[in-house]
Amino acid sequence: MKHKEGKPAIHPDKQSRKVPMAIMLVVLCGFSFYLGGIFCSEKDKIATQEVSKKVETPKETAAGSLQIKAVTFPECSPDFQDYTPCTDPKRWKKYSVHRLSFMERHCPPVFEKQECLVPPPDGYKLPIRWPKSKGECWYRNVPYDWINKQKSNQHWLKKEGEKFLFPGGGTMFPNGVSHYVDLMVDLIPGMKDGTIRTAIDTGCG
Repeated sequence: MKHKEGKPAIHPDKQSRKVPMAIMLVVLCGFSFYLGGIFCSEKDKIATQEVSKKVETPKETAAGSLQIKAVTFPECSPDFQDYTPCTDPKRWKKYSVHRLSFMERHCPPVFEKQECLVPPPDGYKLPIRWPKSKGECWYRNVPYDWINKQKSNQHWLKKEGEKFLFPGGGTMFPNGVSHYVDLMVDLIPGMKDGTIRTAIDTGCG
């Protein structure tokens, strides 16, 4: 092509156009990486703050729980020594004797609930620590002679001095299980030859 005046027209070289485009592309890429770095660093900073808050929460909760005002309760009267709210014999007369429903669990209504501390029995001592307590306890902590009178012949416990001892190895049968099983065989001959494999002793306590 020629200019209007007859001179050849001068067109910019294609290679010269590529150079500024490449520079522009590099600048845009660098700028995008810069923005990405700022965004990621801010995101990590926020996540770190959230984690630190979550870690500090239990401490704050623990500190807050220490500031709760203490509540004091009055002492119960001595007749509450063996009180069990939902199985209170004093309430049995309110319920039917049909199928012994009066002995079922009957919890008192809200207005009858007690909020007091049951006093320890006279002569109470600090409990014996485990594992020694597996075989003995202080009698004054559970001062019930009827337990000793009714259960001593069954080898569950026996009173010696200031303690209740739990002999262990015994059974509720004074003459041992073997003698009891022999009596069952005499009563149910089918147990001897295996015809009857299972027997339920109802009312055995």
